[in-house]
Amino acid sequence: MVDTPAYPKHIFGLHEPGGEWLMSEKGKSGWILFTHALGHDPADQSAHDYRPWADRGFGAIARLNHGYGDAGTLPLPAFYDAFAQRVGSFVANSPGCHVWVIGNEPNHEQERPEGQLITPAQYAQCYRRCYQQIHALPGHDQDQVVLAPVAPWNATTPYAGNQSGNWVRYFLDMIREIYALNCPVDAIALHTYTHGTNPALVSSEAKMDVPFQQYRFQFRAYRDFMEVIPSEMRHLPVYITETDQVEPWANANSGWVQNAYREINAWNNTLGRQQIRALILYRWPRTDQWYIQGKHGIYDDMRAAMEQDYTWRPMPAPREVNGHILQGGFLDFYERISLQWIGQPISDEIVEGEIRTQYFEKMILQQDPSGAVTLVKAGVEVMELQGQVAELQDQCALLEEQVQYLSDRIEELEVQEPAPSAPASDPTPIPAPDAEPIIEIARPLWENVVYQLPRHATKRYTQRDLEGIQYLTITHSAVSPDVTVEQIAAFHVTQMDWPGIGYHFLVDADGAVAKTNELSTVCYHVQERDPLSIAIGVAGDFTESVPTEAQLQATAHLIAWLLQELDLPLEAVVGKCELVDTQSPGQQWLSGQKWKERLLAEVAEAQVAQRIAHLPLPLFHYVLSARPESGRAWEEWMGTQAYISRFGATHGFSTSEAELAHYVTVVGDTAGIDEETEGELIVAGCRVERIAGRTADETVAILQSMATRGQRFLSLVEI
Repeated sequence: MVDTPAYPKHIFGLHEPGGEWLMSEKGKSGWILFTHALGHDPADQSAHDYRPWADRGFGAIARLNHGYGDAGTLPLPAFYDAFAQRVGSFVANSPGCHVWVIGNEPNHEQERPEGQLITPAQYAQCYRRCYQQIHALPGHDQDQVVLAPVAPWNATTPYAGNQSGNWVRYFLDMIREIYALNCPVDAIALHTYTHGTNPALVSSEAKMDVPFQQYRFQFRAYRDFMEVIPSEMRHLPVYITETDQVEPWANANSGWVQNAYREINAWNNTLGRQQIRALILYRWPRTDQWYIQGKHGIYDDMRAAMEQDYTWRPMPAPREVNGHILQGGFLDFYERISLQWIGQPISDEIVEGEIRTQYFEKMILQQDPSGAVTLVKAGVEVMELQGQVAELQDQCALLEEQVQYLSDRIEELEVQEPAPSAPASDPTPIPAPDAEPIIEIARPLWENVVYQLPRHATKRYTQRDLEGIQYLTITHSAVSPDVTVEQIAAFHVTQMDWPGIGYHFLVDADGAVAKTNELSTVCYHVQERDPLSIAIGVAGDFTESVPTEAQLQATAHLIAWLLQELDLPLEAVVGKCELVDTQSPGQQWLSGQKWKERLLAEVAEAQVAQRIAHLPLPLFHYVLSARPESGRAWEEWMGTQAYISRFGATHGFSTSEAELAHYVTVVGDTAGIDEETEGELIVAGCRVERIAGRTADETVAILQSMATRGQRFLSLVEI
């Protein structure tokens, strides 16, 4: 017997030896998973000889555990080095196997050493040590050191950044932590099951309940893992090392086994998808209640499955072609389709509208989350672009006419007598003699913190159209005004389990306004009336006191503007206590000092004092960006193109040009376009909305999502 790696082409397999004769009788050389508890004694030289199976063409996969139960699938961190040395000695003395899974379900509470959590960072430390030990051995430099399978639907391992214990996030964090240690991953192991014996559950797309409603609840849970694997890893082998029905196997040929193998074969045969090399039925021997041995109905089900020639095919490793990196499904497509049809790559992989995309000379390829490659309808896009070009040409002609008109008006005004100065008591400037000015309430200047505040890891608020809003609901924070908006948001998310903060605005004791949600966001504050209301929070506890004068004036200005924009009557201003059973915005709202009356009086004053007058503006919509010299500004500028194209907006970097537009979308944070500039635009009569994510990528994602939904503005009513 020789130690030759065996990687059978068929995907059939069994957990532990004993039933491989079923595969042999069908002429299928499949996979056998072996499990071992190694401990962490470096002096232990015991091993296992897999050659009796490898020599017959079976693929041996060895799962290397520290132990079972309280011994932990990995040891305590203090013993990682010793465990890795033990792994090295076991592999060195165990011929016939070259696929080694390090541990099992580290996110599962039953796999913890002495009850202690195994975080992704800890798993990565142990994996790297084992990886180095195995690959340093003579004859094992090409072995596969496999990422441990994560237990699906198991949320018992919370840690910083993943307080919910999300198992898919745990899986992805394992990969990220290993890569952060500059350690490769050779292959990936997964587990998946159905919750019941019905064969139809194999292809079920049923989802889980909140808060994990995005994840599948049946066999296709394997897809939730596959869909988050980074693109640079989508050529790696994947092994499903456990599958069953959760319930004990019934002694019946129900077709469940046939459906399971048919499902994985269909996955593998979809062009571009990462290949699953094995689906291993759990388990053969009579070790626990899930045994298959002696159940002839299962034998027949597996035999029927093996009538088919279900195989996997190699996925090419990433490589450079025509100066661009090809990897995963795009490289697979490139190698399988004639160059005559596809041409050479002319870009690296990019993300367009959250979809992986790569451009070739003759085709544009995209990948859905599963990795399947599809063709962009380039012909349709070309025709649409031609139409857009024609529209833009018309717009350019119109703009040229407007520019000429403005030039002519400037010349006329220069030779006219100066207009008289406005009296000091008149808050509005006097317009040019022959123009009808627009008089309206200027938008208050606020700090946009919508995308900077803490948010729930998985929950998201729903969205709405602004036309249905009926109330401006005033609430108080019920805590000291020194408590920051970030702290309030964190409380709403972590303690109330809300998707985000429960206000649209928060006014602090000094009168500074923070915009905390887009107006199109339905945030929690008045129960079933949430979709009809905008929540205005006033910082402080007004059980005994009332807001400061600065707060009242700032809140009144905000309300006056909202009433104007949403075309609402003054009666739309209500306290939270007028809609739901609560004391907010404090006992002084309707009785005592009756600060509602004071606030409404301030609103009436703001409706006069905050007016501005301006001439009709010649442009409809301008997208203002910081000059894209480098860094974030460049990324955001590039990312605005889909939004600009979708809405046909004028765009550029000039504040003076933007001042000519009825609507202005400011792209990026105040490091690019500062608050002073935003204030100048407001005074010029522009309706201004700033789109600024935490990062450039988030800003781009927001704009692209708006373009996809056809939503020009998030907090402005388009007139």
